[in-house]
This record gives sequence, C-alpha cells and structure tokens, in this order.
Amino acid sequence: MKTSESSVHSLEGIVGFILGNLDEALTIDKLSQRCLLSKYHFHRQFRAYTGVNVGRFVQLARLKRASLQLVFNRQRRITDIAMDAGFDFPESFTRAFRRVYGQSPTQFMRKPDWQTWWKTHHENKIHLKKERNAMQVDIIDFPETLVAALEHHGPESESYNSSMKFIEWRKENGMPPTKGNTYGIHYTDPKNTFPEDFRLDLCVSVDKEVGENPQGVVNKTIPACRCAVARHTGSREHVSAADFLIYEWLPGSGEEMGDFPLFFHYVNVGPGVREQDMITDVYLSLKN
Repeated sequence: MKTSESSVHSLEGIVGFILGNLDEALTIDKLSQRCLLSKYHFHRQFRAYTGVNVGRFVQLARLKRASLQLVFNRQRRITDIAMDAGFDFPESFTRAFRRVYGQSPTQFMRKPDWQTWWKTHHENKIHLKKERNAMQVDIIDFPETLVAALEHHGPESESYNSSMKFIEWRKENGMPPTKGNTYGIHYTDPKNTFPEDFRLDLCVSVDKEVGENPQGVVNKTIPACRCAVARHTGSREHVSAADFLIYEWLPGSGEEMGDFPLFFHYVNVGPGVREQDMITDVYLSLKN
C-alpha cells in the first residue's frame, strides 16, 4: 500500500512525536487521532511507512534509549531504566532486552555486544521515507583548534567502544560534557568504505598538551580553514547535513572541497541529551 504525500508528512510528524514522548502512553487511539486517521488506516499506513507496527516501533525506541543509558549513564539503577522503558517489572525488561540484543541488561552494561546492537538499529533499521529538505549553509573561517583525540580504526559498529574509552579519559582528566567542544573527524564515509577501513577521531578541544594515558588519547590540531557549515538536529546515527553538503550543496556552489576531512561539532553531548534534541554542526573544508 502506498501512502499519500499528506500522509507521509503526517506520519513523519507522528514518528517525531513518538520519539519525543517515549515516557507517555503511546496508544494507537492517541496516535491515530493525531494523524486524523482511523485506527485501521493508521495501523496500515504506519507499517507501510516504517516497516513495523506501532508497538514494535515504540518498544525498539525505548529499548534503544535504555541500552545507551545502561552504558553511558551508569549511575542510574537498572530498575529505573526498566520503568522508563515501559516495564513494570525488571524481569519483563530483562526478557525483552535479551530477545532484542542477545544479552541481559547487566551483561550489556558490563560488556556490550555492539555488533548485535548495530545490526538491530542500523543494518536492519527502519527506513523512513523522508524527503530531503534544503538546509541553510554558511561559509565561515574556522580557527585553528588544539584537540585531544582518540583514533578509531575498524567497523563503525565498534566506535561505541571507542566512545566509552574516550569518555573514561574525559572523566579522569576533568573534561565533563560541558567543558570543551566535542568533535568527530570523519576520514572515511562508512557507506563507501569496507568496515575494517573505517576511520574516525573522537576529539575535544583543549588548551594544553595531553600527557601519556592508558586510553591512547593524543594531541591533534584541526587547522584553520574556510568551511561550509550546516546544522543537523536529531539522531546522530545518520547526520543528513553531511550528505547534503557534499552531494547537493557543493556541486552547485562554485567551491572546491579542501584537504581536511569532514568534521562534526557535537554541540550538545552527555547522557541527559535526548536523541531528538541532539544538535550537530557539520563542517566541510573549502579551498581558499
């Protein structure tokens, strides 16, 4: 069944509503009323749009949030995370979590199987039929910036292990999410790269040299350069501004790509930032 253009826009909005209100009771009655559709038509169109039914979509979104809280917000109790995910009993949460990720919440917290997690939310991810909208692009002079960097080489699915290591270094060196600007330097595009060749630097701006450390964090410099910058709001799993800059804006801009790799400024970071509220500025270096 094909959805009409107006239905697509309504369903795109309802998906955003779901992701922004995971703590609420998200019933078909409530959601179909927001789309001005009968429950029957809403159910069919939602499944055609996302590939799964509403209940499955909501559960996967809640379990994804819970899985990241287990790893990156460890001061929270598992029972509280379970309640936030919509489970009244920890046992029910554990069963659902294990069915999706192949590990119990405790096992995932201690040693997450990111490969299975990645397949769940990426390789088999829900493909939404979003239309690409034009983005505002500004050309700025980016200042030379000293950063502390952790190099990640290998499958993108394993970059979460590198993130855990980088967060460990930040905590040990008094660099909370509110201190310094957090960057990702993308040397390769995972869509056009063999997994073993994927390269990414996780960085934070610093004002002094980094000492020896067990995590392997080193000093690097983002050079001063002219850049085109576009802002992406929402999940960082697919930052649409990157594709927009390279494949849509650049060809008609009269500009040429510079020598420095594409890099992202993660404007707001930390365990308290909701996925739909994330802000990422994407910088494309340009030739002078």
